[in-house]
Amino acid sequence: MNTPTLPPRTVRLRLRMWLLGLSLLTTLPLLVFALSVVWEFKEFQQRTLVEQLERRSDELAHTVAEKLHSTLGTLNALAESDAALALDAPGLYLHAKRVVARDPDIRAITLVTQDRILFLTAAPFGRTDLPVSAASHVATALRTQSPNVSGPFLSPVSPIQVVALTVPLAREGEATYALRGILAVDSLNSLVAAERLPAGWIAGIADAEGTVVARSHDAARYVGKPASASFRQGILSAGQPAPFLGATLEGTPTMNLVRPVFGFDWYLGVAVPQTILHGPLTDMLWHMAGLGLLWMALSVVTAMAFSRYLLRQMKAVAHAVDGSADPRSRPVTLRVSELAAIAEQFDATRRSEAAMRGDRDVAVSAREQVQDLYDHAPCGYHSLDHEGRVLRMNQTELQWLGLPLALVQGRAYSDFLTPASQQIFQDRFPQFMTEGHIKDLEMELLTASGEAMPILISATAIHDAQGRFVASRSTVFDHTEKKRVQAQLERMARSDALTGLSNRRDFYDKAEHEIARSRRSMQVFCVLMLDVDFFKKINDEYGHAGGDDVLVQLAQLLVAQLRSVDLPARIGGEEFAVLMPTTPLAEAVTAAERLRLALQTTPVALRDGRAVHVTASIGLAQWGPGDADIEATLKRADAALYRAKAQGRNQVCTED
Repeated sequence: MNTPTLPPRTVRLRLRMWLLGLSLLTTLPLLVFALSVVWEFKEFQQRTLVEQLERRSDELAHTVAEKLHSTLGTLNALAESDAALALDAPGLYLHAKRVVARDPDIRAITLVTQDRILFLTAAPFGRTDLPVSAASHVATALRTQSPNVSGPFLSPVSPIQVVALTVPLAREGEATYALRGILAVDSLNSLVAAERLPAGWIAGIADAEGTVVARSHDAARYVGKPASASFRQGILSAGQPAPFLGATLEGTPTMNLVRPVFGFDWYLGVAVPQTILHGPLTDMLWHMAGLGLLWMALSVVTAMAFSRYLLRQMKAVAHAVDGSADPRSRPVTLRVSELAAIAEQFDATRRSEAAMRGDRDVAVSAREQVQDLYDHAPCGYHSLDHEGRVLRMNQTELQWLGLPLALVQGRAYSDFLTPASQQIFQDRFPQFMTEGHIKDLEMELLTASGEAMPILISATAIHDAQGRFVASRSTVFDHTEKKRVQAQLERMARSDALTGLSNRRDFYDKAEHEIARSRRSMQVFCVLMLDVDFFKKINDEYGHAGGDDVLVQLAQLLVAQLRSVDLPARIGGEEFAVLMPTTPLAEAVTAAERLRLALQTTPVALRDGRAVHVTASIGLAQWGPGDADIEATLKRADAALYRAKAQGRNQVCTED
């Protein structure tokens, strides 16, 4: 049972939807403008925030550096005191306690060796035999004789987080003792406190190992622990500080900037949550969304009002066209000029429609006839554009190619030619574009099966009223049969009818080519002359048919025994010649002897069933640069041949 085919469903929109879409479409430029404003605002806000981030981070880094340098200056002054120079520990202890009393930022000062605390100002003198905290920094300072600052560690006398600024006491190029200034982490937290930052911003200090030293938020929770991955990433690129996106230890997405603290292996980082960055932009987008919704509501109301009015106008046009208006109803005045024009012109259109339909049917029939003649003509037709691409092609030429029109149209015509013909096309097409015509141009089509088909093309150019090129009009004839006949005639003109070998003319032509090649390459070649012994006796005993059998099988033996590059030819009745390229005389003698022996030992089977044994005499000559042409070499080979016959036949002789 056949299932009926349903027509494709067409999506139709009501007039008010079209008007609504049109009104919304008119708002597109405004929307694009608003979006561009939003984008510019976003870019401006981001630039402003980046500038503020760079300025604030620079200020904080300088503040931290100033504090550390102030403490370093205090320790350097203490290291240069008389007590320090004399290594007077009690005196240095008293001096250090006075410094701590004056400077509230320094919690304590210690005198240390690489692994022990000798005194601590926060404890009585002589009662501080304690191990050194952050000992690696003390060892580094003593080894390099340069001050450094440690990461956070617990104070040895109180449970608070502190850091140590270590200054070595160098004497005569060596440093065994060092002074350490102990700073409370709380004093560093105050430098990056939230009160010193814009609302929501986060700041922190980390050492070179990425350990948190101080933080504006949750310092007690994070100091002494690894900094965030973003902070550590910033430390690696702190040589060229630049804002980058990352996240805080709490996981808040932020924009970050990390700077080195001048003179120390500490780094200051400032992070701005992305919610702060995008907050004003989000507010602006909400305002724009509200305005957009209001505009859409107004567009809907306007579209509905205009659609009702236009529908009344269009119904009036429909009634005027089909005459279905109710005479009792109030007539509607057409106020839309285009609709009024439609109603007026409809009658004229309906009257001319019948005549046009008849003319159209005649034109379609004539066009179909012309197209059928074009497609099924006995020759090929095609048209090309100014770049040689196919515009049209009839079915005859498409069948020659074995391709449908869809795979041909729009492609270069040269794509369907053999490589040699492609070169001809490239050379002659510009000439055709200049002269406007071409006649009987021989080329070869390359069919889908890979075969070459000879063709003959004639073409004229079509120009418009301004003289501009429109297309080519080309006629293509199948040249296969003519080429086949020409090739057959050429073969007949150059081959021996009985043996199929080259004849004298072909031999002489190819010999001259070999002479030219040998002169260029400075190589030699040989010519072999062969004559069947007692051939007249064979003709007398077995008839001319038997003699022909001998000559045919001798030709086959020559082809079998010689190389593919050698050229055997029949140049007389029973006389044969062989051109042996790039062969010196010694090698030619070996080949000739092999040929003579094969002929001697191979009986010739005649067509009447009998067999006959034949021999041949062979003469050889080597071409030399002194030979003006092949005739000189042939004379020497012929003389060698007659010497072989004179010496008893069935042998090979060479030139003197």
